[in-house]
Amino acid sequence: MIDTNFIRIVMLAEIGLLGFAVALFFLHGVWVYLTNRRLARLSAAARDSVAVLITRGTVNVEELEVLARQPNDVQVIAFLEISRNVSGTGKDRLRFIADKVGVVERARKLCLNSRWTKRLRGARILSRLDVPDPLVRTLLADPHPAVRAQAAEWAASQPSDDVISAMLALLADPATQARFAVQNALLRMGGVIAGPLAAFLDTHTGKAAEAGLRVAESVAEPSFAPAAQRLSRTPDDPEIRVAAASLLGAIADAAAAERLIEMLKDQDSRVRAAAARSLGRMQHWAAASALFDCMRDSAWRVRKESGLALRSIGAPGTLYLRRALKSDDRFAADMAQQVLDLPAAAAG
Repeated sequence: MIDTNFIRIVMLAEIGLLGFAVALFFLHGVWVYLTNRRLARLSAAARDSVAVLITRGTVNVEELEVLARQPNDVQVIAFLEISRNVSGTGKDRLRFIADKVGVVERARKLCLNSRWTKRLRGARILSRLDVPDPLVRTLLADPHPAVRAQAAEWAASQPSDDVISAMLALLADPATQARFAVQNALLRMGGVIAGPLAAFLDTHTGKAAEAGLRVAESVAEPSFAPAAQRLSRTPDDPEIRVAAASLLGAIADAAAAERLIEMLKDQDSRVRAAAARSLGRMQHWAAASALFDCMRDSAWRVRKESGLALRSIGAPGTLYLRRALKSDDRFAADMAQQVLDLPAAAAG
């Protein structure tokens, strides 16, 4: 027979533990609330101090010392918030003050930490402050993709030859996060990447070349033309040929148009569709006849892109679309009708 006193003791113990857990949870909530309030108050004061220091012509030593006595986290919050709203000489002064109060040096130490989260935090601080520290460049080879991605963001504002070369080497990074960050950073660098990227495309194939072609499309320098022509003939890799077709359409010279017309007969439908899309982007009226022939293609995507390309060419293309309406190929006629029925904005 079960002892009722024992059951009562167990129940009281469980109730006591439950009450203790609830009280602990409540006290933790109060502690978090008070800590956040204190942090917000200190951060606001530190932010005001930083704002005053960067707007004055001279640095007040006493105010600098007051800022230096603030907790490290408070300093970082203040500097990162201000960094979003300043540039040029304002960013230079912000970086100078951050260095004087020790924020930059602490961030450098974080970049050397064995924990990736610490390295990520250090790289983020140096990136937001635009600190040209070669230590962050080494993080482009960090084992963790999040750290590499953050280092790539830093690199966007440091477009030196060695940084660009290191970034190009990461175009085929296996981690999606890092790869996209690298591509985005290269695009933000602008035309300065044209020379190194052209040389990169001349010597690379595979995924690296494909990613390089995607970046080159946004810059669209004539110097990319030889590589685009060569890579458009890459066998057994339709994705590279698709990217090359897009780049040729962005370069938009006579040789590009000639090659794109040839690519309308590629064995892969994705490549044929990309070639048609690029010809439409160029509004290359001389390709109207070849695009008309593609309206009979067995692949729906090729018929669609060919029809849209004819529409974008203008009057010559519209004539071919109207001719396609009377075609004995019902798929070509149907696509021509769909394209002609599109409003001008959608067709463009």
